[in-house]
Amino acid sequence: MLLKTQSFSLSLPDDLNSIVEKGESFLLKKHDFSTTVGILRGNDFGLSRDLLVKRFNYRGFFDFLVHKLFNSRAKRLWNRNLKLHRKGLPVPEPVAYTNPSFRRKNSFFLSSVIENADNLGIIYRKGFLYEDKELVKKLAQTIAVWHLNGAVHGDLKWPNILVQKNDGGYKVFLTDLDHSRLYSAPSIQGIIKDLKRFYRFGLETGAADWVEAEFFTAYAAFIPDGIKTKISFADIKRKAIKDWNKKGGKRVS
Repeated sequence: MLLKTQSFSLSLPDDLNSIVEKGESFLLKKHDFSTTVGILRGNDFGLSRDLLVKRFNYRGFFDFLVHKLFNSRAKRLWNRNLKLHRKGLPVPEPVAYTNPSFRRKNSFFLSSVIENADNLGIIYRKGFLYEDKELVKKLAQTIAVWHLNGAVHGDLKWPNILVQKNDGGYKVFLTDLDHSRLYSAPSIQGIIKDLKRFYRFGLETGAADWVEAEFFTAYAAFIPDGIKTKISFADIKRKAIKDWNKKGGKRVS
């Protein structure tokens, strides 16, 4: 299969479905009714790097027909990811996508892999967020810059935030961008939605006090007063707690 990418052609085996199902050259990360996500081992196919593969699973003929006629889920993710990447925001580099067809009903999105990175939930459980103020500052700065550029994630839970440490310090990347948006100016409504989701995951991990005392304080330091005055962190906290309780007050281990 020859895929057209941003600036080059990428040759992959004809049946990505078979690769995903066999699992020999595919490291599964997540699977549910809607999507299957994992890492394609590039060396097995003569590629210079591994690739993250997100398969949008066939969910019945009507759903297939809608996405066949009006942009597949893979194409929408490609467009969103590409806009964010071209803006210089910290997202994986989009590599390629395939649309569904009557012969291949699943669609695929492929991107670069963020190497040597842990998601924020894992980092919190290791205790690093309490120990490393520089990491907290970098995290807050990255999300603030994201918002000031008009970007909204739409599902800013901690597994979608990857932290990479190298000799130059930390880099923070945002992933799983299916619900993301890029506006021409900062979206107050979008910022509040992202921060509410971030705080709610803090509730799920038992880290709400850290979010309020450390993260919100660091985040606010990077936001200009004209935007800060429109954001009530107390209201974000209240609404996040309400949403969390509605969903059963679940905890993640």
